[in-house]
Amino acid sequence: MALDQIWKQQLTLVTYGNEYLAQDLSFNHWLKHQVFNQHQIQFRDLLSQHLLAQHFQIWLEHLKQQGVRRLSLHQASILNDEKNPNPNVELLPFAHFIVSHEAQHKSAWIFGKELAEWYTAEQDYMAPVSQQSELRQEVMWRYQLNHKLARQLDTDFASPNWDEIDRFIRSELFLNPCATEFVEPEQSAKPYFGVDLTQNATESIYPTLALIPADYPAAYAHQMLYRLDALDQHIQNQIQHPYHADGTELEPSEQLNLRHFSQKLEDLHAKFITKVANHYQTAQLTPVQTPDPFESTPSQVQNIASPQIPTPAATHKVGTSAVIKLILMTVVICAAAYYFGL
Repeated sequence: MALDQIWKQQLTLVTYGNEYLAQDLSFNHWLKHQVFNQHQIQFRDLLSQHLLAQHFQIWLEHLKQQGVRRLSLHQASILNDEKNPNPNVELLPFAHFIVSHEAQHKSAWIFGKELAEWYTAEQDYMAPVSQQSELRQEVMWRYQLNHKLARQLDTDFASPNWDEIDRFIRSELFLNPCATEFVEPEQSAKPYFGVDLTQNATESIYPTLALIPADYPAAYAHQMLYRLDALDQHIQNQIQHPYHADGTELEPSEQLNLRHFSQKLEDLHAKFITKVANHYQTAQLTPVQTPDPFESTPSQVQNIASPQIPTPAATHKVGTSAVIKLILMTVVICAAAYYFGL
């Protein structure tokens, strides 16, 4: 099961939203970000169900007026033990939720849908296709976090070691036997745009923006997001078409391993997105410098040009030491001979 793609809108709201809150990034720069195409996100209060904002621009402007200093992204598992205070709203099981940080409290913004009082069927009502909107309509519901939950967020703010994260992901995912036939994506060297640009109808009208503001050299984040997307697609294709290259069907144990691997991939993918959202400013690997074997350092040149030659003083010390040792050995031998009557 792959992650719901709504995480791309969440990530963009956090990254660009933080730049707006902290750096006054103009909405003219990113209001028409292509990741929000065909999406309509509203913002409501979970307790009162009042409509707070009908668009993310209104939402962010009001958050700033309220003194919100920061937005962050967290895994929804933190809220597993929390009880939904409003039975009229069904909170959706998406992987992440956004948190807005004010001076005195923190509020979660969770995707959910309002339940119709007169419609009691378990399945969602499906209107005729001709009456359905092409927009994906979602609602974020505000829920104030208590101190216990707020403290649990702190672990996501610790500075990540991107080198260790990269080694772990490579070991757990890309070196796994399930990823043997995985082919690296061609676009991994480009900024991560979050959409298929070949199908982006507005590409020629508005500039295409990455999900991370271009002011930050987060090359590693862009590359790994592409790789995780491609690996997920590869595994889902294998699950849906469980056949080897020669046409033989995968063994039941192999298919089970694929499903388990898919769950691990989803979990690590979600964790990586959380790290990127909260630390996109530093998402780079440490450059590895390989020494040039054809060039010697100045110290090496000096050592080669000036070999160590024993000085007369050193030679004298060595000779004196040898004489003393010889005298001591003679004394010991004579003493032993006298003692044994030789």
